[in-house]
Amino acid sequence: MSGVNQESTGQEAAVKEHDGAAFGASKLGRKDHWNSVYDREISNFKETGDIGEVWFGEDTASKMVSWVCSNIEDENARILDVGCGNGHLLLELSEEGYTNLVGTDYSAQAVELAQSIAQSREADISYFEQDFLDAQDVARVAGDEKFDVVLDKGTYDAICLKPKDSETASVDQDAIETYPVSVVSSLKDSGVFLITSCNWTEDELIERFKPHLQCIGRIKHKSFRFGGVVGQTVATVAFKKDVSSSP
Repeated sequence: MSGVNQESTGQEAAVKEHDGAAFGASKLGRKDHWNSVYDREISNFKETGDIGEVWFGEDTASKMVSWVCSNIEDENARILDVGCGNGHLLLELSEEGYTNLVGTDYSAQAVELAQSIAQSREADISYFEQDFLDAQDVARVAGDEKFDVVLDKGTYDAICLKPKDSETASVDQDAIETYPVSVVSSLKDSGVFLITSCNWTEDELIERFKPHLQCIGRIKHKSFRFGGVVGQTVATVAFKKDVSSSP
């Protein structure tokens, strides 16, 4: 049973169909929606200094940062936040002493916002516009060195809601299948992937990524009980790159 995050951040989430496997497409999977969102947040930041919405809330972000601090000892580890939005997660890691931080987003407006916030806090973080579903763009950002850690806080959820085209409500299955390959292509052989989702349970995430990555841990979140089943509002799973599955 998957949980849907309903924290005070006011996020929308798709409702999963009864078979537990499929979603309908949503505006949350469209680039034009996110461009509009970040246009507003850029204006708000310029006027008030408010960095905008923290996706899944402060507590979830803090738990992800704590996991990185507990498991990644090298403060110079190369860390990528995919779908970074306003860059909040990387700002928190910067404050913890990590120095080799990269954030990417397919929305140019998100990148502009993240860069502005980082500059205002004198945080040394690199941000780039990137299509994470394009193999050449993935290779461009990863470079020969690739990343020690890839982070995802809601990006895979959005990709699972991406419309196949403008004429249908069907999701883009090619995009959903491409995403794990892009993660693997971005990681070093010993690399770690930490993902948080509000649409998929821990077990569903493990099932979806196991052809490419090995589960090495989970983060416990607030749970609830419904109909005798215990669930979480969000799920966070840590994976390690399975070298044998590298593209």
